[in-house]
Amino acid sequence: MSSKKNNVHKHTQNNAGATKNIPATLNKKLILRLALIIGIFSFLIYANTLHHGYVLDDESVIKANVQTQGGVSSLKAIFTSDYRAGFPNANSNLYRPLSKAMFAIEWQLSPNNPTLNHFINILVYAILCSLLFVILLRLTKLNVYVVFITALLFAAHPIHTEVVANIKSRDEILSMLFILLSIQALLNYVRDKNNRSFIGYLFCFLMALLSKESAMVYIGLVPLLLYFFTGTEAKNNIRLTLSAAAIGVFFLFLHYKIIGSIGLSNIPVIDNSLLVTKSFFEQKATAILILGKYLLLLIFPHPLSSDYSFDTIPLVTSFANAGFLLALLVHVGLLIYAFLKLKEKQIFSFCIFFYLISMSIASNIFMLIGTHMAERLLFLPSLAFCLAAVYGLCKLLKIDASDPNLKWSVFLNHAKPLIGIAAVVLVFYSAKTVIRNKDWAANSTLFAKDLETVPNSAHMLMYSADYLSNTDTLKLFSPEEQQVRLLKAQKYINKALSIYNLFPDAHYLSGRIWYQFKNYQEALKSYSAAMALNPGLESYHNNVGTCLFALGRYEEAAKEFAKAAELNPNDADPPFNTGSAYGSMGEAYRSKGDMENANKMFLIAIDNFKKAIRLNPNYKSAYQFLGTTYNSIGDTANGQIYLEKASQIPAKK
Repeated sequence: MSSKKNNVHKHTQNNAGATKNIPATLNKKLILRLALIIGIFSFLIYANTLHHGYVLDDESVIKANVQTQGGVSSLKAIFTSDYRAGFPNANSNLYRPLSKAMFAIEWQLSPNNPTLNHFINILVYAILCSLLFVILLRLTKLNVYVVFITALLFAAHPIHTEVVANIKSRDEILSMLFILLSIQALLNYVRDKNNRSFIGYLFCFLMALLSKESAMVYIGLVPLLLYFFTGTEAKNNIRLTLSAAAIGVFFLFLHYKIIGSIGLSNIPVIDNSLLVTKSFFEQKATAILILGKYLLLLIFPHPLSSDYSFDTIPLVTSFANAGFLLALLVHVGLLIYAFLKLKEKQIFSFCIFFYLISMSIASNIFMLIGTHMAERLLFLPSLAFCLAAVYGLCKLLKIDASDPNLKWSVFLNHAKPLIGIAAVVLVFYSAKTVIRNKDWAANSTLFAKDLETVPNSAHMLMYSADYLSNTDTLKLFSPEEQQVRLLKAQKYINKALSIYNLFPDAHYLSGRIWYQFKNYQEALKSYSAAMALNPGLESYHNNVGTCLFALGRYEEAAKEFAKAAELNPNDADPPFNTGSAYGSMGEAYRSKGDMENANKMFLIAIDNFKKAIRLNPNYKSAYQFLGTTYNSIGDTANGQIYLEKASQIPAKK
């Protein structure tokens, strides 16, 4: 162990020179080799996700999103619309075109191929981890091997599995990658005053924002980085920070022009359980408790879950809540320490400020967001934890981490305890990451595992019920096995509704399950409950209509189908269903010998079938029903034309 004492003033001077290039005495080939090792290591621990499928939100952003499937031709639409535009009934108020544009290009290159998407995720993550090593070395001026261990720890940390293993979370990876590139350009500008570097600094920040809105925290990180690691004057620091703020304002303007709003409105309680109460204390106290849970997951990342929604974390209703008090004391203590060491520009102080600033938007302290807890939100903040952990071990073990040029042989001789502890942690973290990756292989594996972890999550219960009762999946099983799956799905959805009865999606799914049991009366009750909670969704009205149709209540069904068509005039199903309802009413009149009213109904049915065909020229059933309806009014010539067209359209597989 080194006998050198920590010299705060010396460390401060070293930081002031951080805008210079990596010292010439440092072996550049060594830096490249270590960066390459980090990249390869990062790639290998996620290599077992390469043959995974689409999971969770991959469905709405990629697999079932017509914009994404439009490939290159959709790029303009992607950059001028909502993040989930192109998916039925989606309205996320999010603007993240960069990752979605990448998905569209990847779909163009290899349609419906999650392997390519996973490969890109892992590759970009590996590049990010390598770049992180180089930038940390440049910023902190710490020993190259200390920074190497820090980057490895970041790469291996299991808290990142949701980000890398879930394709949709490309937005997190891209956002952090562009923040790192912006830091690199910022340091270049402070060193050289080169205008190209200044433009690069702002451009990369804009790219980070176009990847994910939470990159806005970078505005708070810029003055922190400049103060701790450069000798730039306060005036220049303010100017550069204001420049980043100007980009942030421009992005918000762009967001508003395209989306029509800023921030999320009408956040469901099921997504953010803090909204279950209007008590300011209960909301903020629970948010502080969750911050404590985040810290615990950074230290000991087990168990992990893709979902922490209602009701996995009970509200804090009293000051006497031990978890809340401990989390509050820890965070207040960290903040006080960070301020006390601010003038000394201590690494720990930097890490604390970095962590708190990067967590600020996700914390639900200053504003409520679309979730109260998610592992992906720790992606950028975990950098501060990894740096503080390794630097803290150096201080604890009295290892001098301040010499960037220390050779491996000398470092090894002095730092054996650090290397030993780091090796154990890396083995544990890597093993946990590889094992957790397997859970993300498919919805079936993820839901089965996470339902064990969060058995009282209404969302996870609904996800599991949805997977079990999915029509396409059920076809793969025998009738007996289908019944078993449906009964299990019904059990899950009943539990979800017992946890939170104001959950429209759960009522909707309950309706679907009852419909598959052919219990149309119960299905109607469930669909109606969903529609009452969220009357603005086309699918809810369409399915209420389907139940009414099955019960022979054709006139009521036609009204619901018409409402669905009004809510989504671009969907061919509602007009087709409306035509079917009027056709059935026509048959009912004909059976009574009332041909005058029968023909009126048939003509309305014909108009709706034609509308469905205009919206979807390959709608085989619409041609069939149109031909049959023409025959019903005695127009066999048109009947034959449309039946012939129907025969020429291949049936859906």
